[in-house]
Amino acid sequence: MPFEIKGHLEVHDGKLLIGGEQAEKLAVRYGTPLYVYNGDRVIDNYKRVKALLDNHSDREVRVYYSAKANSSLAVMKILAISGAYADVVSPNEARLALDAGFKRERIMFTGTSVSEPDLREVAGLGVMINIDSFSQMRKLAKLGRFRVSIRWNPGEGAGGHEHTITAGRFVKFGIPEGKILEAFREARKLGLDPVGLHQHIGSGWLGKDVDTFLATVGRTLSIARKVTDVLGRELEFVDFGGGPGIPYRPDEAEFPLDRYAHGICRQVKDSGLRFKAIAVEPGRYIVGDAGILLTRINTVEEKGVPVIGVDSGFCSLLRPALYGAYHHMVVCNKADKRPDKEWLVAGNLCESGDVFNESKSSLRPLPTPQEGDILAILDAGAYGFSMSSRYNSRALPAEALVFKGRDMLIRKRECYGDLLRGQIV
Repeated sequence: MPFEIKGHLEVHDGKLLIGGEQAEKLAVRYGTPLYVYNGDRVIDNYKRVKALLDNHSDREVRVYYSAKANSSLAVMKILAISGAYADVVSPNEARLALDAGFKRERIMFTGTSVSEPDLREVAGLGVMINIDSFSQMRKLAKLGRFRVSIRWNPGEGAGGHEHTITAGRFVKFGIPEGKILEAFREARKLGLDPVGLHQHIGSGWLGKDVDTFLATVGRTLSIARKVTDVLGRELEFVDFGGGPGIPYRPDEAEFPLDRYAHGICRQVKDSGLRFKAIAVEPGRYIVGDAGILLTRINTVEEKGVPVIGVDSGFCSLLRPALYGAYHHMVVCNKADKRPDKEWLVAGNLCESGDVFNESKSSLRPLPTPQEGDILAILDAGAYGFSMSSRYNSRALPAEALVFKGRDMLIRKRECYGDLLRGQIV
């Protein structure tokens, strides 16, 4: 099957296996909707990024896991144990990273429109702060003297959707080129210690965007050279951000990781700069294909178009409704069967846009299932549970981990009492 990944997603006797475990049995054991993560795949993906960068680099490499992609403690813990750093975007994500076992010096907070209470809380946690604006810088300086990084806007972005592009015009992130040197000068005047330069062009870009990304690497290194002159010393690190995507469609090519790693490291070496470490911030690449959403089919009938109804909705997986994103789907007990009909795969929310197809008019070829079968929605490990909601008063789904030959529940399914918690009548 085109979606199979040896040791991760495999088909035996027509049934879908996740890390060697039957998807249907996991659905029965823990209920649906259920997110399942293959911890071994997460580690493999992380180690692949780290090894290629180490192979090409002439200096230290820091791989920051972008926790917003998937902030489940068990997932973060295995990455902390594996040696990753953590990129966090809120005070609670910073706390989660600490609870997962990341050391303070291996955590960097990159916020936007940061409030004084958020800054106070993050500063109190003792993690590196990556400054996004002059306003944030001035607020932080009132709290004390801190080692900081500064994020600039390299002028050109890329991403899987216009909402995930984080550089260029009409974006809220970073300090523009015309003001970035001023930002470093002001940071020093305010008593801060700027030790890093950061860029991020967007999320979910693929091979066709690597050249765009590598051009921004060159621009960032040019700024780093000017910053070095302003500071009178080398930076500690330059962070080139995250964004590498995964092939959501079966016919898409794998991300060209070696070209990406070689391109970064060659430009860094050729720059002549002697900063200590190269940093990158992958999230989707590490956890995206390691997660699967299992949902039970409860309706199979014609409603003008053939409809498969399931016990989940965009409250569990928002990406198709929000971005028109494609996620491959597999009927777990018919994983080796050819499609015989095109279906609208519909969720259980009271919204006409609650479908797992790219749109209401984009039907999905699947073998005809029976009510009670389990549907697997693939590549849901990034921005799946982390973007879930309680819309329609639906409780958040459960999460399970398959790791080193075992499976375990890592987040209980919510209940009605969870919906009431915190409410006052």
